[in-house]
Amino acid sequence: MKITASLGAAALAISPLAALADGTFVQIEQANTTAGAVLAVTRDRLNYGGIVSHWDGGYSVVGSVLYGFDTPFGANFKVGPALGAVFKDGEEDSYELGVRASLDRWMATDWGSFYYLAEVNSIDNSWFLLASSGWGETGFGTELSTGGSDSYSDTTLAVTKHYDGPVSFRAGYRFESEEFFIGFSVNTF
Repeated sequence: MKITASLGAAALAISPLAALADGTFVQIEQANTTAGAVLAVTRDRLNYGGIVSHWDGGYSVVGSVLYGFDTPFGANFKVGPALGAVFKDGEEDSYELGVRASLDRWMATDWGSFYYLAEVNSIDNSWFLLASSGWGETGFGTELSTGGSDSYSDTTLAVTKHYDGPVSFRAGYRFESEEFFIGFSVNTF
């Protein structure tokens, strides 16, 4: 399996160097037919995460505990167990135990900042890619993300506006779902 080989190569390339930054990230979004929430809390090398997705007819929940490593190229690699559950109207609830891994990096730039995230999860064979830029003192930013699984696929373009403190407003469009969304995030990293 290509994902397993890639994760194995990444695991060989990492080393436990300096501690990862502590912080909390919360994001909540609402669209016409869907809603979602993301939580990530990092304390030293441990990352506790959760994702809740709601759609007409059901919802899913995924939680994970990841251990972080620094990489020689400045990114953070995190890996650990995950537990997922799907609750669909009129169907039996399903639960799945899996492994989640991610690679991410934030960088200061001449124009502001750049952040990327790549993630895979064996639960429902899901994957997610994100690239975002912050545009200096304007407080504005842009995000482009794409993701999929055995039961879902979408690409999203969003604009963010950062206010004083850790809060940002979000608005965007999901291309495959063909719907606009609004939301906010709180980021203390």
